[in-house]
Amino acid sequence: MMYSDNQTRSALFVLTDQKTNTLSQDFLMFVKMLEACGNNIKVDTRLPATEHRAQYQLFLVDVSHRECRDLLSAQLRALAQHHSVLLFNACPDTLDEQTALLANVKGVLYQGASPESQFKGIQRVLGGELWFGRGAISLAFSALMQRLPQTLPGLSDEQRDITLASLTKREKSVIRLLADGAKNDDIADSLNISSHTVKTHIYSAFKKTNSRNRIELANWAQQHIPFGGLAN
Repeated sequence: MMYSDNQTRSALFVLTDQKTNTLSQDFLMFVKMLEACGNNIKVDTRLPATEHRAQYQLFLVDVSHRECRDLLSAQLRALAQHHSVLLFNACPDTLDEQTALLANVKGVLYQGASPESQFKGIQRVLGGELWFGRGAISLAFSALMQRLPQTLPGLSDEQRDITLASLTKREKSVIRLLADGAKNDDIADSLNISSHTVKTHIYSAFKKTNSRNRIELANWAQQHIPFGGLAN
């Protein structure tokens, strides 16, 4: 796999998880392959400061230890709104391409994919294209069209402020964690409360925000509460 001199080399940021084995042969081969795509490869478990992100043409996010079937984390969705994001180390059982597409993610690289396929996917995304399986884009577009009438015209500023004011501090904490993809048990552990109490707060938030399920509640939070604006 050779890099052509007439291609524009790019700065790439690789976001790993605390559980990622960055010394494994597979990961080292992946980084070596990335070096054929960019002249600046940064690997870290934390994203760079917001003011330093513009220098990277692509953010590659390891999702091998992340649940991405129904929700992407608030951090990941916020990143994808302003930068090109490609998910790698994905497992079909824990990731839904439609969910990723609707979050503005540019593509997915699955575990076990050949280096040639991964290289091609990265090059396509760097070139401004999407890299998803067949049918995913069509399904995402259909889902977006079905969702559109429900999201327009949306809440007025006054309605949003009234709803926000009705939420308790604890409910906001629960919503923040839920929007970040946390399960009920994880929320309970983080807030030092019981799973039953978490359910109570979620059901209360459903009623106050007119949400029918966790996905709608997370989407409501993303639309009406600035990222990072949910206090503990």
